[in-house]
Amino acid sequence: MTATSTTTRTEGAAARRGGRAVRVLSGLVVLGLAGGAVAAATAAPAPRAPDVPPVAVAVDAGRTTLVCPGPLRLPDEDGAGDSEFDRVPVAPVEQVTAFDAALSGSATLTPLGGDATSFDAGAAALSSPAAPVVLRADPVEGEPARVAGVTSSRVTDGDLRGLAAGSCARPASDLWLVGGSTSLESTADLVVVNPGATPAEVAVELWGPSGPVDLGAGATTLVAPGEQRVVVLPGVAAEQRRIAVHLSAAGGQVSAYLQDSLLDGFTPRGTDLVTPGTSPGTTQLVPGIRVPAADVDDPEAAVLRLLAPADGGATAAVRLLGPDGDVVLPGAERLELAAGEVTDLSLGGLPAGTYTAVVEADAPVVASASLAREGDAGELDEQPRLDRAWSASSRAGGGLVAVPAGTDGYVTLGAVPTGDVGDGDAGPRPTAAPSPEPTQGQRPDPGADDDAPTGPVTTVTLRAYGADGVVAEQDVEVPVGSTVSVPVEDLAEDVVGVEVLPADDPAADIAWALVAMVERADGTLLSVVSPLTDSEAVTQAQVREGRRVGLD
Repeated sequence: MTATSTTTRTEGAAARRGGRAVRVLSGLVVLGLAGGAVAAATAAPAPRAPDVPPVAVAVDAGRTTLVCPGPLRLPDEDGAGDSEFDRVPVAPVEQVTAFDAALSGSATLTPLGGDATSFDAGAAALSSPAAPVVLRADPVEGEPARVAGVTSSRVTDGDLRGLAAGSCARPASDLWLVGGSTSLESTADLVVVNPGATPAEVAVELWGPSGPVDLGAGATTLVAPGEQRVVVLPGVAAEQRRIAVHLSAAGGQVSAYLQDSLLDGFTPRGTDLVTPGTSPGTTQLVPGIRVPAADVDDPEAAVLRLLAPADGGATAAVRLLGPDGDVVLPGAERLELAAGEVTDLSLGGLPAGTYTAVVEADAPVVASASLAREGDAGELDEQPRLDRAWSASSRAGGGLVAVPAGTDGYVTLGAVPTGDVGDGDAGPRPTAAPSPEPTQGQRPDPGADDDAPTGPVTTVTLRAYGADGVVAEQDVEVPVGSTVSVPVEDLAEDVVGVEVLPADDPAADIAWALVAMVERADGTLLSVVSPLTDSEAVTQAQVREGRRVGLD
């Protein structure tokens, strides 16, 4: 660094020495000032920009990508004898069914590592997929594609007897799977799929009846682009009778599901897929709870699974919106949920019908429901066979659902009063006084007095799709605070998908699902298919002003 000075070439040596001294001193002064400035900049923190709330900005619709579950993972056959003892004596019937409501012409189905299959007009099917399948479609006139799909697996005998179905779902960086078990008689295979172009590092958390479970080496997994990874949960979290799983991904978005099956000796007790539900919240809606009549203490009765994952737990209230209105479960008006402990609430004693569960809590919770259907015993069975289904929590609102191939379906519509779908800051709201004590093993029948609900009614339009587009529409009136069930076959024949269009009604929001069933001589097989709701479509991005302070 050089200081400014004035000299002439006629100055003597003394003058030159004096000039050099002046320049050295001046340089030291400048260096000292610069050093002081650097020290001051290091010591004094940069001014912090004030927090600026994020702003929702509209973004152009991108290509829609959905991931459809893959085929069932078959049990190991090591040591298997003749076919009489074959663990899966009949081949699963498996298919991916998808439809394009907009008839865009751009939709494709592509198995991981395989070739794409284009839609034939408005629908496509892929039989016996060897891996998870990716459903892709381009936007239509600037709007997200209107596509949906489902993978179904039907097994009529052996360890995996049951109907397992799961919707094709949007990849995400945060997923909650509430359901399953790692007890000795159960299998629980966690399948994580990366449909993207970059590797995804996935952190896995698991809770059981006694709280969080240390997964050791199973706590993280790396999923390569276009690949899947399977985590056998009993191998990393054994003997957990009730579980809930949280996945968080970095580097890319993933899809996930849990294959859950149960045996009691040689008797199959159901197989289904646990699919992602909504993230923790103070209000949770669980649709599609279609149950037969069951005693209060029936061990095979439907259950509602709950978890408050954060420290401090939660106080929750549970109500069921049934065919005849609001049902208050005795003992469920105020539930104390210990932090991190997975709890099952029996729904035994309910009258036969279809219900929507409304869970309200003073702290975030997650929820799901498990249903069961009892069948006949087989030749080697010591007790009746059973099939089970998991229903995930979902957002209210319109959307699409694909109908699993070869099934009879019921669209269940729960009209949830809008006051029940808020942020829940006030905690569980007061409920009506409990009904009289159950008698003869049954909860009180809310419809016993034959009085139908007389309050407000909301209208929902059901639009049925076939292979070539819309084939039928039907308006359905749903009393607010109740649930109705509409058979798909009442809409039209050969329906591949259904769209739900709720009215713009300030009194109620619609929580809904598709209950798929296969009636067999040895018992009913069933599965609950979650819809792809319109609220999940990405049409906005949250942006925040940067905090970095630049230099002029």
